Amino acid sequence: MYKNELDSNIYRTIVENLGVEIFVSDGEGNVLFVNPASIEINELDVDNIIGRNIRDLLNEGYFEESSTLRVLKERKTVSVLQHLKNGKQIIATGVPLFDDHGDISMVFTTSQDIEAVNDLLETLNQQQQEIQTLKRELSRNIDFETVDPASVKVRATLERVSSMDIPVLIFGESGTGKHVAARYIHFFGNRSEEPFIVVNCTSDDSDFLEREIFGQEIETSDGKTRSIRQGKLDFANRGTLALNNISYMPLRVQSKLFEYIDTGKFKRAGGNREVSSTARIVAMTGMDLQSLSETGMFMKPLYYRLATVPINIPPLRSRIKDIPYLANQYISRYNNKYRTKKILSRDALGKLASHSWPGNLIELDQTIESAYIMSDGPVILGETIYEVLHGNQENDNDHGSVYCEDIIPLKEAKHQLEEQLVKRAFEVYKTTHKTAEALGVNQSTVSRILNKYRK
Repeated sequence: MYKNELDSNIYRTIVENLGVEIFVSDGEGNVLFVNPASIEINELDVDNIIGRNIRDLLNEGYFEESSTLRVLKERKTVSVLQHLKNGKQIIATGVPLFDDHGDISMVFTTSQDIEAVNDLLETLNQQQQEIQTLKRELSRNIDFETVDPASVKVRATLERVSSMDIPVLIFGESGTGKHVAARYIHFFGNRSEEPFIVVNCTSDDSDFLEREIFGQEIETSDGKTRSIRQGKLDFANRGTLALNNISYMPLRVQSKLFEYIDTGKFKRAGGNREVSSTARIVAMTGMDLQSLSETGMFMKPLYYRLATVPINIPPLRSRIKDIPYLANQYISRYNNKYRTKKILSRDALGKLASHSWPGNLIELDQTIESAYIMSDGPVILGETIYEVLHGNQENDNDHGSVYCEDIIPLKEAKHQLEEQLVKRAFEVYKTTHKTAEALGVNQSTVSRILNKYRK
């Protein structure tokens, strides 16, 4: 067999098994070739079709309009909606093939069954819905479930920004679920298959934090090469870098972070070479960054970069409708964990709803687990909840105290207690003005102390 014959056989095999309807005619509209897919969709008798003219087939009602005839008339590629004799609808696209003299030598037509296309689109739509349902199911592992209107709005915002490649600032009290919200944004965004890296910014060592986030370049002993230690921005490339307690980030590191957000590039500690990363920044804090930026304790340009979409996670005490809902979710989790079956009584739910929850979701979770373990029967009673909460009250009272960790010089102890007290008060009152009022000092004194222990 010669090469041309072999090539011809290969091409014919491809065309006949392609699964796409192919219809070929000459420059006069006479049928030269139809493949099996076209015969099937048009319900043609191939022996009576080859050699016949398209105009005859049109007159016999095989179809209402011919893309081939349109191509021969308009001398360009044409797509038409064709209604076939058998009741089917197809979209046919005819393409002219010109000879060396500029005349149409052949018309090559392909078509698709609209019903089949619609079935495919419906299948794809169902698959998309199934994917979204699966994501919803998986999101339960992220625990950002809510029925309270205030939190429902927050979840809607999280979903909206998840698909936007912009920095996000999440703020709220301790235990409200800021980490959960950050993971929620990552999971529902287009970066869900990429790394999700968390860095805690409370380190007192600014050099360590800089190395942790941006990496480090170290000159080797020969003085000619440099060793590279990658940072979290490298590892989070294409994914998400979540910065927890960003309010504690030293100003020098803030400056480098601002440069990265602004340019997408950064320099490693000790290096001069610019490095690129596409990591998305999600910042979390329990403090009022705007107030901190007004007092110079946080970079104002960085605050505005992060606060394009500020998201406030409301405390549990303002999400009353969520308390019984979440409590029952936790009960279900512990039923699976401990392989037993328990429920909360109405009185227990009432006790939970009337509590102020200073520890927010973490406290609620801990309370449910404690009551679950302490309860003997299948029903967790209100008195068990009360006992757990009453036992926690002493801990709650101690939570706000300040103390020295060891016997140290009095001067050093004063500094330590001063730092603890001012920071604790600022976490509660959020602004330097309110903090100063609570401590009975000037606002400038609070700002000076916070600045002193944050550098």
